[in-house]
Amino acid sequence: MSERRSTAAMEAAPTSTAAMEAAPTSTAAMEAAVLEAVSTVCDPEYPEITIAELGILECVAANDDGDAVRIELVPTMLGCPALDVIARDVAAAARSACMGSNVSVDVVFVADPVWTPDRIAPGAVDFMAREYSVAVRRAQSDGLGSGAACPICGNGALEHRSDFGPTPCRSVEWCPSCRNPIEVVGRVDLPAAMGAASARSAFA
Repeated sequence: MSERRSTAAMEAAPTSTAAMEAAPTSTAAMEAAVLEAVSTVCDPEYPEITIAELGILECVAANDDGDAVRIELVPTMLGCPALDVIARDVAAAARSACMGSNVSVDVVFVADPVWTPDRIAPGAVDFMAREYSVAVRRAQSDGLGSGAACPICGNGALEHRSDFGPTPCRSVEWCPSCRNPIEVVGRVDLPAAMGAASARSAFA
């Protein structure tokens, strides 16, 4: 995984004259600068993985006047306790990217598209398995069920134990091969749970 800047480091950046002169001067430049900044924000549950790699970051759009930017995020699940932390860090990163300009930042969680584990980047899936022993269940749209493999021994025949894991988006399964309990991102009922979601503004 590539090295990432922390939100704290971005917030601590000096507001020097040079930095102010480097502030985005056009709508396109602002969108690019904010997108680059917020793409480095890491998920609180997986501090080495960015929200972009987890598929949480949907889009960044500035208005025609260039004095406001809207950042749309796709929540992994309603009620996730990490959402407020993510929104706060994203807002801080966006404001840092707009340093020296009076830009309104709006961070919004949207209901469309619906987040699924398929949005997680392959590299992040590998990292979660290797460093956290957390498996990822891909979407089962083909009707056959792609399931999830044990991150410890690679066994693809996990046995379901509980829909409720340590966080709302994880379930608990059992590996009969290495005899370990396995946390799996992507609860069986996740798409249904997200289907009733409604958009909400996190920061005005």
